[in-house]
Amino acid sequence: MIGVIFGGNSLEHEVSIKSGKDILREFPGMEIYLDKEGSWFVDQKPVEDVLSYLKKCDVVIPMIHGSPGEDGILQGFLELNQIPYVGSDVTSSAICMDKDLTKRILLTHGIDVVPFTTYYSLEEALNARITTPCVIKATSLGSTFGVHLVRENIKDPLEDVFSLGKKALVEEWIVGREIWCSVLQDEGKLLTSTPGEICPHCSHFTYESKYTPGGATYIIPPKNLPIDQIKEISKKAFKVLGCRGMARIDFFYSDDGRLLLNEVNTLPGFTRNSLFLKSFAHDGLSYKKVLEILFKNCKKELCFV
Repeated sequence: MIGVIFGGNSLEHEVSIKSGKDILREFPGMEIYLDKEGSWFVDQKPVEDVLSYLKKCDVVIPMIHGSPGEDGILQGFLELNQIPYVGSDVTSSAICMDKDLTKRILLTHGIDVVPFTTYYSLEEALNARITTPCVIKATSLGSTFGVHLVRENIKDPLEDVFSLGKKALVEEWIVGREIWCSVLQDEGKLLTSTPGEICPHCSHFTYESKYTPGGATYIIPPKNLPIDQIKEISKKAFKVLGCRGMARIDFFYSDDGRLLLNEVNTLPGFTRNSLFLKSFAHDGLSYKKVLEILFKNCKKELCFV
């Protein structure tokens, strides 16, 4: 039996619910929900000892986006209790959750990233004479939360970002195309999807456009892009960051011809409208088939390596 954990107290709570519910519609199993106050529910009934239910599962898919499900905390809990689970382990989950650390590691392996500067306090950032336009973002959030496209005023965006975490990334505003590539691990092989492109007329890919059916347009495959290079860099990033199971790799292809890795998502959305699944569907891998591959490769001997 599979178990699907979703919910949590991050800003991505609602996305997590959508992902978890969609998985269970396709692959029925145990519904394990964590509410915003930290209470556990199994199949919609409150429980005190969630561990006893988790131990009944052959494999668990943690689908809590953000903390504590995507940053290594939940993965550590599952490993401590020898519960097989889908996705990246403690270390790679923690690293990829922090965009600052991710970029620094990728740079050491020769992978070009969106140029950035990290600030560790609001005062430091305000005194840094940041050049606009730029992008100011939180280092450890997803689903476009904590991301600001800044043309002039930097104070309000910086205050928002530091209210969400201890670091702020200030990135170059890239004029170009927004690309993603999905990666799926199948035993010793890494499957990379045909890359996709977010519609050129979308000035900013918002939370609403991501998770509302019909809210955004995608192009698969995109035209006039180095497809093979995108796939190879996606595989390399997956390997050097120690990812496992699955990931969505996001890029920018700038108008001046630079292919820049933006971020790595170790726990991509699993809603019917999610980019990760759309690109594999284009290649003939159905929602259910992707799940089957993830579960097949999550035997105990493969989960704790």
